Amino acid sequence: MTCLIWRQHRWQALWTIITVTALCLLALNFGFSAEHWLAGYHSWLGQLAAAGCPPPTAHGGVFHVRSAATCFALKDRYPGSLQAAFASRYDNAILLSQYGLPAAFAIIGALIGAPLVAREVEQRTHLAAWTQSVSRRRWYTAKTSALAAGLAVAGLAAGTINAWLQPQLTAGDTATSRWSWFASASLAPAGEAVLAFALAVAAGALLRRTLPAIGAALAGFTVLLLAARWTVQTLTPASRTTGPHVTAPPGSWILGSGTGVPVPYHPAGQYWPLQLTLLTVLLALAAAALAAGWHATRTRAV
Repeated sequence: MTCLIWRQHRWQALWTIITVTALCLLALNFGFSAEHWLAGYHSWLGQLAAAGCPPPTAHGGVFHVRSAATCFALKDRYPGSLQAAFASRYDNAILLSQYGLPAAFAIIGALIGAPLVAREVEQRTHLAAWTQSVSRRRWYTAKTSALAAGLAVAGLAAGTINAWLQPQLTAGDTATSRWSWFASASLAPAGEAVLAFALAVAAGALLRRTLPAIGAALAGFTVLLLAARWTVQTLTPASRTTGPHVTAPPGSWILGSGTGVPVPYHPAGQYWPLQLTLLTVLLALAAAALAAGWHATRTRAV
């Protein structure tokens, strides 16, 4: 059975490895580039101070300068404040890191999972595959478990790299926090890859057509991921500020806003428990989808 899985899915495995490796290398490039850029920016601030120039956030003219031309030349290197200068260079990298990784694993999982049952039915090869010495149950279990495990490992590797990249990007874009990467870093991509795969398998078994199954899986993945994130964010017990002038601790996930009312928040120490909760929710949804896919495979895919 292992040899059969490898022969049928080796090209999918190869393209998955290439895609995930490319994403990881791109994230590493963004991280090292951002580190170098931030080091240069802070060195530039030191040069401004040494030349007697006002800081980049000052609105007035040049005061107490030895050479106005030197200050104007220095100020032209970076436009405005740290956040404005960083965003002008790395805004696309931030968007790709926050939203591109879940989208990539949604597509990868759907492309691998949808043909699992649907292609067998479309090509009528299931009549031979399920009448040999390997039972339909064993065929389904072995294939889904092996492919889901491989996708989970790939998602975990990419999530780890993205979690490493996140501090570099938040150091430059001070308006964001690590919680902006909650669904795209650490453990979350592993659960997302498995969920997209499971939904595609179930859709393929139900629809018995590969392309419609891919579309249905991507739509279902989007809805379920948003719902899972909202569930973890909102329904997990949260702390609250104790007064109108008390702010949440640094690094917290602020869940609301208001004046004169307590505001719920998740402290920074809850990051990993919430990651585990999100992973558990995604894997539970994936298990339910695979169970539905098995039911459809057993009853309809004939």
